[in-house]
Amino acid sequence: MLKVREKVDFKGKMIDLGLDVHHRNWNVSVFLEGNFIKRFQQPAGVKVLAEFVKRNYPGANYRAAYEAGFCGFWISRQMKENGIECIVVNPGDVPKTSKARSVKTDDRDSRTIGEALSGGLLKPIYVPSHQQESDRSLVRYRLRIQRDITRCKVRIKSFLAYYGINIPQPFDNSHWSRPFIQWLKELSLPFSSAKEALNYMIDQLMLLRPQLLAVTRSLRAMYQRDDYFKSYELLTSVPGIGPITAVTLMTEIGDIKRFRNFYCFNSFIGFCPSEHSSGEKERRGSMTFRHHAALRELIIEGAWVAVRNDPALALAYEELKKKMGGKRAIVKIARKLLHRIFAVWRSGEKYQLGIVK
Repeated sequence: MLKVREKVDFKGKMIDLGLDVHHRNWNVSVFLEGNFIKRFQQPAGVKVLAEFVKRNYPGANYRAAYEAGFCGFWISRQMKENGIECIVVNPGDVPKTSKARSVKTDDRDSRTIGEALSGGLLKPIYVPSHQQESDRSLVRYRLRIQRDITRCKVRIKSFLAYYGINIPQPFDNSHWSRPFIQWLKELSLPFSSAKEALNYMIDQLMLLRPQLLAVTRSLRAMYQRDDYFKSYELLTSVPGIGPITAVTLMTEIGDIKRFRNFYCFNSFIGFCPSEHSSGEKERRGSMTFRHHAALRELIIEGAWVAVRNDPALALAYEELKKKMGGKRAIVKIARKLLHRIFAVWRSGEKYQLGIVK
């Protein structure tokens, strides 16, 4: 008599996968309908995981989550191509017990993520398109070059201070001009090795400067593209928002309409105050540590320019300055400037000077 073998079928079931991803290996925790099944380690790669779940849990619905980090968003995209829904989460948004915070291992991390995913406790972060991610890389690389140039300048000035060399008065207001660089090159030092060290520092600085110029030109070509130019014109109509700040906003934010309101937008940038209120007591502290570092810095820099060009913001700054001092006042102005950026970008209407609200 012929025996019929019935294969296991997980049709209609949900398989949740908590991933702790590293360069060479991934730690995976598997949950079936919210119940922990197993935990294992595999070589890094989406296809390996996809083959495993489809072989062992055929017919199920698959869902995975991992923390944002060095690996970017390619894992999420490849997961979806292989039939696995995948979200990327902020590491700070993964709920953890006190024990999980004090004892950290890769296995615990993957299980914590899997438990939160199966319990519906994870909120995904925004995953940019391939184009936006590529454009963002170019903008961020310019920032890195700019910071490298600043480091080079600090090294050279520290070198001069170390050897007791004062910068001549004619160069007080023209640091890093061609005559100043020439003065550095012609500077005489008692020992050749110290002179070589200074020359290497100068060479590094002179190597980075043309790179910064070339990348800036590439960004100029970027924001003149059809997909950016309209937003670029809107953003640069706001006082204090120049080309670099505008292109950084466009590549970091993407679609401004993904933020339901200004509160969500402000929460992403990070001008929200920290708060510890309970009962009848309200306690508000400094700005929250959750912020977008590059954008918040650019908006504050833009606020200093805005108070010199917009009468309404200038008046608001002077009034705030009397109450809390200039540094704290400019943060308040930066938040007002951010609100104007959001309104202009969302409405599609250029900025008008002198509007109080």
